[in-house]
Amino acid sequence: MADEHSPPVLGAPFKGLTRERMQEILERIRSLKVGVIGDGCLDLYWDADMTISELSRETPHYNMPVARERFAPGAASNAAVNFKLLGCAEVSFCTVIGDDWRGGLLKEALRSRGVDGSLMLAVPGCMTPAYCKVIMHGLQGVRQEAPRIDFTSKDTLTDEVRQQLLTQFDLLAERVDVIGVTDQLEQGVIDPSVRERLRYWAGQGKRIVVDSRYRIGDYASVVLKPNEVEALRWFHGTMKAGVSDAELFKAGLRLSQQAGSPCCITVGEKGAYWFEDGGITPVPTSPVAPPVDIVGAGDSFTAAFLAAYGIGCSGPEAAAFAHLAAAVSVRKLGETGGATPQEMWARWEETTA
Repeated sequence: MADEHSPPVLGAPFKGLTRERMQEILERIRSLKVGVIGDGCLDLYWDADMTISELSRETPHYNMPVARERFAPGAASNAAVNFKLLGCAEVSFCTVIGDDWRGGLLKEALRSRGVDGSLMLAVPGCMTPAYCKVIMHGLQGVRQEAPRIDFTSKDTLTDEVRQQLLTQFDLLAERVDVIGVTDQLEQGVIDPSVRERLRYWAGQGKRIVVDSRYRIGDYASVVLKPNEVEALRWFHGTMKAGVSDAELFKAGLRLSQQAGSPCCITVGEKGAYWFEDGGITPVPTSPVAPPVDIVGAGDSFTAAFLAAYGIGCSGPEAAAFAHLAAAVSVRKLGETGGATPQEMWARWEETTA
């Protein structure tokens, strides 16, 4: 395998999926059994009607009258929901949550969306992560989002809980075809022991794709799917502005070589690059006209990518399929989006005609 010191072999851009291939992929996905492990979060949306806000009698502040609230699975649990939206036969989710009200809402949100949460561990004393988004509504339809309120915990999981998680994960791995990993929180459920089990199950033939915000370079023998920021932050050891394509190619080649497996780096509206055996295949996409909301788009891409890759598609084919899902997702404003087969067909027709 070539490394990043060798001249990059930049192949021709992938031309996209034919109608027949789209039909085949969507049909075969319907029999796929998927397992997801990672940091499950609850997304809460509080719509505050500021037109009826009043000045507090006790403090010099106006209140935020919440007139409507919604909740949905977020982070790894949103990835699990995305697999179900795609039409996968079974989706199982494994994580650690708290025995608290947020954990109860997350379980209900997954159950109502057809995701099997029986392998989730609810641990007394732990805190279920949550992202609470206050959306202020004003006159003439004006909307503005206030600073997010996050429920996060800096407590590490005990050795006993870690061992229970590994047991649950092995049960999940035994019954699924493919495994998706969302490693989002700095002190989340994915630790070296889980990464070692992922490597073991990859050796048993499981197709595994990892999406990691902070630790993309800590995995081996699994397909890596960072975005350009995550890949370059790992490559340079810090955030760096004004990077070139050459640096991105070096990062992808080194990441693929180090992991001993392919790597897919997404680059926003420009598409993605697939790195395999020292070669680089650009997989372009068509931009989506604004307004857009990118929250959850990475989960939609990862789910569609792994679903296609898991039924035997090549990396570039899977990335092209995933672009369709991400394009649908970003059009869903004010929510963590997803994509159904019907919506993906509409996007394919829009960009192929």
